[in-house]
Amino acid sequence: LVLLFLVVTMSEYHLSTQPFQEWDAHELAEYIRSKGLADYCETFESNNVSGAVAHRLTDSDLKDMGITKVGDRLLLMQALETVKKAQKQLDREKVIWEGTEVLYFSCYDQNCSTCCGCCPDDPSEYKLRSNQLEIKTVDPCRVGPIRCCCFSSYQIDNVDLSGIQSADVEGVPPGCFHQICCGAPQEHIHVLTSGEGEKILKLKQDEGQEVARKIKNQVEAMQRMERS
Repeated sequence: LVLLFLVVTMSEYHLSTQPFQEWDAHELAEYIRSKGLADYCETFESNNVSGAVAHRLTDSDLKDMGITKVGDRLLLMQALETVKKAQKQLDREKVIWEGTEVLYFSCYDQNCSTCCGCCPDDPSEYKLRSNQLEIKTVDPCRVGPIRCCCFSSYQIDNVDLSGIQSADVEGVPPGCFHQICCGAPQEHIHVLTSGEGEKILKLKQDEGQEVARKIKNQVEAMQRMERS
């Protein structure tokens, strides 16, 4: 049983790292052949079933394709289950949005904070996936402005979207002096989680509202999946 689990897992991993969605009907038919179902290769090709739609196939679809034997349909569904799991893996890892932390209100603010670039700061990096929000904080080793290739560290905070309670946007204007120096407003997203407290994403004006909507949409999608 353990060996079978490893074989299936590796098969799913292989599919998830290959562009199976780009398979044409012939390539999908060859995949069916590799599963010992060569008798139905022509059926898949004649119905123009490609990798882009293979994960959507149901037992009813196989009947419509003229596959009448129940046992063969079950074997085909079993073979296609790997494709469906690989598709779900791709959906989970798909990046919906990515951005970078905004640290300064203006170039003057940046020059003052970094001694004109001699002591630069490294902003956090954000990625929103279908099931989580990634916040990557970098702590590089530097010699002045030069970033060393060793001794650098980073931390990735993976925030589970199912645990997000709210994502509120705060408009943060630059101070009076920064406004004189053409400082631009920022938008901070306050992400409140059930178990990890509050996370703050610092973004450009207008970007924060758009990203907050995307986070809320994904949270609602996760909640619908959990209910179903």
